[in-house]
Amino acid sequence: MSPTEYPVESKVNVAGHPEDALSALGLNGGSERRIWFFEDLTPGIEPGLPLLSGGVVLRVRSGKSGDFTLKLRPCRRTQLTPEWAAGFTDGNGFEYRVEQDWTGQRRSLAASSVVNLDPDLIDSVVSEGADADTLLAGKQREFLRDCGTLRIAFAGLTPLGPVLATKWKNVPVGKFDTHIERWEVGELDFLEVSIRSDTGAERRQQGLESAVRDLGLSIDEDRESKTRRVLTRLARLASEDAAQGSS
Repeated sequence: MSPTEYPVESKVNVAGHPEDALSALGLNGGSERRIWFFEDLTPGIEPGLPLLSGGVVLRVRSGKSGDFTLKLRPCRRTQLTPEWAAGFTDGNGFEYRVEQDWTGQRRSLAASSVVNLDPDLIDSVVSEGADADTLLAGKQREFLRDCGTLRIAFAGLTPLGPVLATKWKNVPVGKFDTHIERWEVGELDFLEVSIRSDTGAERRQQGLESAVRDLGLSIDEDRESKTRRVLTRLARLASEDAAQGSS
């Protein structure tokens, strides 16, 4: 499978305060969950987010249900061995998907392995400082071993969060059936509109951007990803807390 044959998730980050966008979309309520990321905050390591800079995202989500995602993004197609060249589910709470991730002019390939978890287990790991290794499924270890480019000692990672995430599914925006997600952490507050496309992704992305603007909303043109902006802030806060604790 070539990268252009993978489905596309097109994302539009809305500029301005999310409350204005939610009002324009006629939305309230939503399904809430908390998100944590794991990173290596070893002092002196450059760049400051070595996993993210190395193309690895480790994310846990906890709400009515929970899951743990190990994602390679950006991912080269040549990283993916034949077993991992296409998405699948194993029927035991494990899902693997490969898709293109488009935001504005930024294009990347993302390969994600996701395992369903009990939210209580997630909460105990992030609140009690237990190893992220306890969340990792066997198939995720295989995926990282077969396709990853980093060696990761999960016991040394730091949970960063939580980010409050609120999601709305199947929201009509113009002629598109979209998913809307809001992330809140400190002064950072993002609203993202997304669609998935199997064909005609370029045309559909342009149409989605036009539909968002037709609502009187502006598009955030910041080239830095939402995940990097959030992780940068969370890592800084964690480092400040650690410095205060040692003083």
